[in-house]
Amino acid sequence: MRTQLLAVVIVPIVTALVLGGLRVGSAVQNAQDANNASQLVRVVDKRTTLLQEIENERDLMALYVAAGRTGGTGRLGAQHSKVDAALARVRAEDAHVRRKPSSALATRLAPLDAFGRKVTSLRHTVTQSKMRWPSVVNAYTALIAGLTDALDLLTPDTVHQALAVRADALETFAKATEKASLQRALVGGALTQGHFDANEVQSLALASRQQQALMVQFRSTAPPALRQFYERTVTGRDIHQAETLQKQALTQQGTGRLRLDADTWFDTMTSKLELMRVVEKRLVGSLEEESLREQRHSERSVFIASLIELLILLLAFCVTYFLVQSIVGPLHTLHASALDIAERRLPEVVRLLRGSSGAQLEAIEVEHTAIGSSDEIGGVARAFDDVHRSSVRLAFEQAQLRGRINAMFVNLSQRSQGLVERQLELIDRLENGEQDPDLLATLFKVDHLATRMRRNGENLLVLAGGKAGRRWSVPVRLVDVLRAAISEIEQYQRVQLRGLVTADVDGRAVNDIVHLIAELLENATTYSSPDTEVLVTCRLVSGGGAKVEIQDSGVGMSTQDLSEANEKLLNPPVVDVAVARRMGMFVIGRLSGRHGIRVQLRGSSPHGVTAMVMLPQNLVREHEDHMDPPGLSARYNAEGRLTGWRNYDTPEQLDGSMPARRARRPRRHGARSAGERE
Repeated sequence: MRTQLLAVVIVPIVTALVLGGLRVGSAVQNAQDANNASQLVRVVDKRTTLLQEIENERDLMALYVAAGRTGGTGRLGAQHSKVDAALARVRAEDAHVRRKPSSALATRLAPLDAFGRKVTSLRHTVTQSKMRWPSVVNAYTALIAGLTDALDLLTPDTVHQALAVRADALETFAKATEKASLQRALVGGALTQGHFDANEVQSLALASRQQQALMVQFRSTAPPALRQFYERTVTGRDIHQAETLQKQALTQQGTGRLRLDADTWFDTMTSKLELMRVVEKRLVGSLEEESLREQRHSERSVFIASLIELLILLLAFCVTYFLVQSIVGPLHTLHASALDIAERRLPEVVRLLRGSSGAQLEAIEVEHTAIGSSDEIGGVARAFDDVHRSSVRLAFEQAQLRGRINAMFVNLSQRSQGLVERQLELIDRLENGEQDPDLLATLFKVDHLATRMRRNGENLLVLAGGKAGRRWSVPVRLVDVLRAAISEIEQYQRVQLRGLVTADVDGRAVNDIVHLIAELLENATTYSSPDTEVLVTCRLVSGGGAKVEIQDSGVGMSTQDLSEANEKLLNPPVVDVAVARRMGMFVIGRLSGRHGIRVQLRGSSPHGVTAMVMLPQNLVREHEDHMDPPGLSARYNAEGRLTGWRNYDTPEQLDGSMPARRARRPRRHGARSAGERE
């Protein structure tokens, strides 16, 4: 229904988005073009200044060479510094533009990359060679021509028409100014030299005609305001005097010796050029004003277009929202309730039922969906409540069944444990009264098998979620705990204890720790060669607690298998058929989680697996009530009280309670005493 409603309004919304997006995109592009044009205007300003300074250097260099490279060079050196400074500003501005993301701007600025090297090379050539001043003028003029062409950055294909017109007027006027400067150099060089030759006269006439043509072009293309500014500025006595002096020089060129003063001519033309460069500055200022106006206009267009588009979108979304919400509001509520049931309430019920025993289970009320309407949506909500109620009832029944099965497992385990404990006591009496070594060895094997049967029964108890019926009431030595764990596996002869420490284990956790380590030892001996040893080492940890390592030399495990096994040890899965097939890992995970023990598997070198058991500080502590003599281990009675010492290094018992040459293994309390009823 939501899709059908949205389909009604999606077409006009998409149309508005497309049209508005095109308009906003066009406005953004215009704003970007205006910003690029503003950057180019700043570049043109710096290059115009460089053009003026290099023209001055050319004219001064012409006078210096025409005078035979004699006289003071202070004025020329100062001009060199001005050119270098202007060139540095151009380079800085070019570098700033090149850092922008627009590659087109960087391409346009490329022609001036080698301009500085050309200027330096030309200076060196002029000062170190015997070039005549007309050749110097021509060399500088060729260099200036490249710089003048580089002013052609603002073309109609990159900027708006109004800005392109002003840029064209600036370029035309800059070329006219350059021709006027060239005339200053030609006449000044001839006056300094004292005569004109035919080539110099021809060059002067050509420069004069080119300047006039450029001025005609400027007057025809420049905006009226700029033409009027030129007419008001480039006028006066210096302008007329420059024209008069140039005519006199041309008149005297056939008389042999020119009688005009070169400095007077240079100063007069400099005054004229300064007026023309005022007009150039005004043209550059006009470019900056126009580019700024276009940039502001483009930014305003982007803002207006974006605002209109945003208002249209807001209006469309508001109308769509209220239309859809008025129809699909109940559906949204039903959807939210369904997700809440599927992701929170139902899993919480299942978790609660899974963690409860059969005696603790009580009927669970199902919360109804918050939809009370009598329409079709309300009918769907009531049907969903029925499904939810049936799911909870099914989970409740499964939890009851699981509780009954667990209770059955606990009962069977306790019965089996009672029988095994009675069997072990009987085997103990037989061992105590037997003197035949062969028969005694057989009884030991039967003893080991019965011990393994007791551990398997305790595994069933762990699977059912139960705990051992009896626990130690006093601390037990850690070495006794390890040896008790070793005594519960079939191949106990292969296990070697190393690095034993003098520490006690909390009696409440002794049975579970023995069981946990026995499972790890069982895995280590089962999955390693019978002719190899399994090393068990333990040491106290500086921060408290103890670390037990069980290392075998078996086939080992892959990295992925180790990762999966460690994950199961850290988070034991729910009991199912797969868990029953790998009962040892599940039991280890359950027992370690019960006491905060951390168990981790890792690969051994060169092969095999090392199991690390980290016993926390609250379970392990230093001896307090007694200290065992060297090589001895404490022995406890059924109530957990210290009754004597057992020597693990020699077969002789120190308390005399057993015959010589018989070494006994420490026995831990079972889950059920022999005296309990079956």
